[in-house]
Amino acid sequence: MGNFSEIFNELISSLSRFPGVGRRSAERMAFFLLKMKPKDAQDIASKINDLHNNIKSCQVCNNFSTQDVCAICSNPNRNKDIICIVEEPKDVFAIEKTSQYNGLYYVLLGSLSPFDDVGAGDLNIGKLLNRILKGDIKEVIIATDSDNDGELTAQYLIKKISNYKVKIYRISIGIPLGTQIEYIDSATLGKALAECRPILE
Repeated sequence: MGNFSEIFNELISSLSRFPGVGRRSAERMAFFLLKMKPKDAQDIASKINDLHNNIKSCQVCNNFSTQDVCAICSNPNRNKDIICIVEEPKDVFAIEKTSQYNGLYYVLLGSLSPFDDVGAGDLNIGKLLNRILKGDIKEVIIATDSDNDGELTAQYLIKKISNYKVKIYRISIGIPLGTQIEYIDSATLGKALAECRPILE
């Protein structure tokens, strides 16, 4: 076991991996953890372990789930004719909070990003195209982010999906250019879903 500085700096380094957390924020978090009661700190550690041990990807849509098929895909009350394509599970969470959408989802688990060397071959769209090919899906909403990578991904999806007999919509109304889905307020995102524009019909 190392001395205090070594252990503390390793913790700061680990906390700095969180999105938007710089070294100074990580230091504040580390000091806060040090002042916590051991039971509370252990409770946080236990919940992180539970997260990794019990959460997996839905076999149908790639969303986070405790079961092989997530609660949305297995819900008989969801509209099975329409599917909303998003980049990450956090986007499903954001859209669900709007209460404006009752269809199914497909999570890409990423987006095209030439800068990060993420190409079309890295996007998992095989299961998506198979679902569309079966004829179960009548409408597709592309809800990727409005930044450069999201728009590039949307254009790629439009090109691929336009080979099938489905209506294609792009979420757009009220979404500022360059904004990520997870940071949009529920009212704006709900309006964007309700008024998304058709690409192909």
